[in-house]
Amino acid sequence: MEPIIRENISAIFALIGVIAGGLLSFLGTWLLKKRELKLRLWEKVLDRRIEAHEQIAQLSKSLCTMRSLGKPEESGELARAPAFMFSKGHFEEWYKYYSQTVGGNSTWLSTELTRELSLLQDYIVNLYEFLRPIDPNLYPEIGALIRNDFIDFSTRIEKLAFEFFRDDLFKLRLNDLNKWHKYPIEETQRRLSSMRLFSKNKQIEALIKGNEHES
Repeated sequence: MEPIIRENISAIFALIGVIAGGLLSFLGTWLLKKRELKLRLWEKVLDRRIEAHEQIAQLSKSLCTMRSLGKPEESGELARAPAFMFSKGHFEEWYKYYSQTVGGNSTWLSTELTRELSLLQDYIVNLYEFLRPIDPNLYPEIGALIRNDFIDFSTRIEKLAFEFFRDDLFKLRLNDLNKWHKYPIEETQRRLSSMRLFSKNKQIEALIKGNEHES
């Protein structure tokens, strides 16, 4: 047996080299294909995240799109209100757009942006409940009193959306879905209480009562 091995040692090493080379070649090809597949998957994820943040940035514009009430305020500035606050129909149509846009993209958004949108959701729920018993003719007047709430939300949401493009665009990682996607309750309450919908409550109530007396 040994003489046979000695006589064929070169062929044996050549065979081992071929096998080893084949295994290394197979392993290299497999790793390359795995990497290519991972990159293709990340490309799809990245495209979806870019689209989601673009749609939210567009949504933020709708928050600060104003229409004139055709009269001046006490400050002399022309009274303006968000366009979706000019009728109950406009408000409900905008809220449907908001719900579909946020709901369809929430999985792909940054955690910070998701938290701000959750705060906006809390605000809108309060506003919706507040508006339900009120004469829709008062919506533009109320919108004028609270318009800066929407301008502030718009600025903040747009800023967070573009921070994704600046800071996270090329990071090959997804958000941790286990993270809490709302602000702490104390911060939520603090920020909501500072908004015009609540801080201008007396002015809004006076507006409602004045309308009731005129009716």
